[in-house]
Amino acid sequence: SVFPLVPCCTQTGSAPPDTSLACLVTGYLPSPVNITWNSGKVTQGGKDFPEMTMSDGLHTQSSLLILPDRSRQGDTYHCDVTHQGTAKTVSKTFPRELCGSTRPPEVHLLAPTCEDSSTESQLELVCLLLSFKPGKADMKWLVNGKESSPPTPALSSAMGTDGFYMGQSRMNVTKQSWEKGDVYTCQVTHPAVGTELSMHNTSKCLACLRSSLDPNIYLTKPSYEDVIKNSGHVTCLVLGYDLAASRIAWKVDGQDSSAAKTQPLKKNSNGTTSLVSSHPVSLAQWGQGTKFTCKVTTPCCGELTQDITMSNTGIRKKEPSITISRAYHEDISGNRVSSTLICEASGFYPEEISISWLKNNSPELKSSYNNGPVSGSGTFSSYSILKIDKIGGEGNYTCVVHHPAMEQPKSVVEKVTLGVSNCNRHPLEVSLLPPSLEDLYIAQNATISCLVSGMETPGSLEVSWNRGSGGPLAVVSREPVLQEDGTYSATSILRVCVEEWQAGEEFTCTVKHQDIPSAIVKTIRKSHMVSLRAPSVYISPPHAEELSLRESATITCLASGFQPREILVTWTQQDRPVPQEAYTNIGPVREAGKEELYFIYSKLNVLASEWERGDTYACVVGHEGLPMTFLQRSVDKSSGKPTAVNVSVILSDTDVTCY
Repeated sequence: SVFPLVPCCTQTGSAPPDTSLACLVTGYLPSPVNITWNSGKVTQGGKDFPEMTMSDGLHTQSSLLILPDRSRQGDTYHCDVTHQGTAKTVSKTFPRELCGSTRPPEVHLLAPTCEDSSTESQLELVCLLLSFKPGKADMKWLVNGKESSPPTPALSSAMGTDGFYMGQSRMNVTKQSWEKGDVYTCQVTHPAVGTELSMHNTSKCLACLRSSLDPNIYLTKPSYEDVIKNSGHVTCLVLGYDLAASRIAWKVDGQDSSAAKTQPLKKNSNGTTSLVSSHPVSLAQWGQGTKFTCKVTTPCCGELTQDITMSNTGIRKKEPSITISRAYHEDISGNRVSSTLICEASGFYPEEISISWLKNNSPELKSSYNNGPVSGSGTFSSYSILKIDKIGGEGNYTCVVHHPAMEQPKSVVEKVTLGVSNCNRHPLEVSLLPPSLEDLYIAQNATISCLVSGMETPGSLEVSWNRGSGGPLAVVSREPVLQEDGTYSATSILRVCVEEWQAGEEFTCTVKHQDIPSAIVKTIRKSHMVSLRAPSVYISPPHAEELSLRESATITCLASGFQPREILVTWTQQDRPVPQEAYTNIGPVREAGKEELYFIYSKLNVLASEWERGDTYACVVGHEGLPMTFLQRSVDKSSGKPTAVNVSVILSDTDVTCY
């Protein structure tokens, strides 16, 4: 019989420093036996003791193998006994771990949730140790690599039903320390890995992913008008998910400045936070080309900077030319219900400019007018659009322009009168309206309207049509409509072929009524221009300052330099037509200069969220001077640059047959 013998374990559950293995062989006859040690490699150090005879006449012998500390780690030892009398060999294997299995702990460092860290004033970290054996483990808390003060509380541990241990250590941290990004380390040592240290780190930057995202920084110059009035500020807007511990500092031409004012942190409805800081800008700093630097320091992203320079010094300056154009909006009876003034500044350099309005020498609110973007390369141009309602809208309107090339602002005055005087009003009027461009270019169903207004009674109205070719007529008459001033209006519609209208055929509307002594005859035909001028089309994306409000986005489209003045401007979103109520067209308006050219503005309001998700918007312009009648310019968030496309329109069927 062969018995493998191992030493007793210490109280800590570990083997003694020097391990002794013994192999006891008993109850054999005849003698001798040969005892050898084997660990899969050369094994030395075995000592055989003398053979002894027991009382029953059988023999016994033992062999001892002494192993230095940790020299047997990972080795499996065998005691091989060969009995010469029977020529048999018995082998016994010693366990790999003499004092039971050992296992280093699984360490889990539990941090506060991002939501808790934003509401709780005192936070707790937990270092959790699982499934380790033996039960003795050492644990320390470090803060930014240094042992915490006060010292780490003792690790509490207990043995589970599986024979392995688990333990934990808790540490309270202040919200201020957590917010500023201090790094906390759970340092663990265990006999299973000797003196090796197990380090586990956490911080707000590691625990909350959104805190590690770089914030966006937007710098905005003041308007030149505000600088003139000593109220100019350069504004630094910082947008991010967690800016509670972020700080904003300013430098002016590389020197630290404390003149800025930073507003309290604002939490936005979309989950982001924002910081706004404003630094004053003097007229001298503007003229000297001073550089302002907004420096944002965050616990997780470090230091981020953004620069902006005021107007360049030593450059040529050219003052703008100022012109005012107007467009009246009339109701169906010809009454002016509103007016639009367009103040255009052109040919100026540099691009800094401010346009504002006065009414009867009192400033108009900025919300009552819209300033367009500055465009151009060699010299620049811009515009401002002011809409005037009929109620309280009459008066003298002044467009005031500030520019660095002028010591004093330049202004242009326009007098606005609305409405139609009853004493000068014709008792009955006849208007002949040409086909709309939507009908000509899209529906291919041209209609000419003869509008009769100002009738005291509609009963005696007679409307007749004639055409130059003498061909058949397709006429639709609508019922008279009672207007607010107590008179009636009626419309007679003549449907014609587009080809007939484009060819210049003449159409005549004759109106007879008891309120007029003789018939009123109106004739209309398409006027053929000697030369056609196709429009130049420019589309502008929303301004960054408007997008930062995350409410609405304004896309503008300018078509300029065209002749004749008839033009069609519509919009599409993701290649789908946009309803007319979503955009406003202003014009056509004649451009300044001797040549009879026109321009038109169109403004499309969309949701900021639709722009941010990358929707494509297109300004579609129809004009007879274009090669394919239509031209499309599109823009989206990712491109930021407009693209031009010639558009082919699928024409609809019409109920007018042309031969």
